[in-house]
Amino acid sequence: MRSNSGVNIKTGQLELTGTEQAWEKESSTDSGHGRLQYNQVLAQPLVQSFIADTELTPTEPISRYARFQVPRESPPTVHGEVTQVTWEVTGKLETDDGKRITNSKEVTVLTLPVVSQGRTAADLTEEATFNGCTLAMVLVNDVVGVGGYLEGELRAHMNVTEQAKDIRMELHSAEKAGDRHNESTRQRVSLESNVQLTVNRSYVWPFSLLVPDRTLPTVKNGKTTVSWLLKAIVDTDQSPDTYHLDREVQIFTST
Repeated sequence: MRSNSGVNIKTGQLELTGTEQAWEKESSTDSGHGRLQYNQVLAQPLVQSFIADTELTPTEPISRYARFQVPRESPPTVHGEVTQVTWEVTGKLETDDGKRITNSKEVTVLTLPVVSQGRTAADLTEEATFNGCTLAMVLVNDVVGVGGYLEGELRAHMNVTEQAKDIRMELHSAEKAGDRHNESTRQRVSLESNVQLTVNRSYVWPFSLLVPDRTLPTVKNGKTTVSWLLKAIVDTDQSPDTYHLDREVQIFTST
């Protein structure tokens, strides 16, 4: 803090607030997205006093430090297609002559990984059986930070011989903000294409799928939900539908 002229600070506080946006339909027959609402994430702002009864002069800037502990159950910062959770720190000063000075700045709240201990390979395996084949997705881990990789193997055992147009892994996001939602494919990697898959043979395709930077974290709080699905797809010429399976994965944003 610095003043162009001498001023006496009576009190100074910092406030941390979080705001969630959501759409609410007026009725079940409402065909639109609904009315946009803004909800406070915290029941009350977190407040820290950081200065009191202090003279602020042009020649001697003053620095003060404050620390907030964000409640564990609070949602992180989210800037999605429909989901928005923003956090803001507001500084408030009151001078001896009754003047009030306010300044705000957006801050980022990150998420931490939540990993269950003692999981086995079976806990990280997803399997689906079809008439033509059996698919299995075996993951190294289903909890990963942005900029990291979802890694594992896609395995297939064929009951019939088929020509595969494409074998791929996809990462899908699903956002929900009240009554409005959005789904999209965020990442895709082809493992093999234009290959004949032979009856009574087993196939293994290792994969490594990058989780892009600036990816939304997994969230389920209030009216805000962000979830992620890792999908394995075997697209063949013979089958009218693709062979596929998916698994929910957790994305976190802390470093």
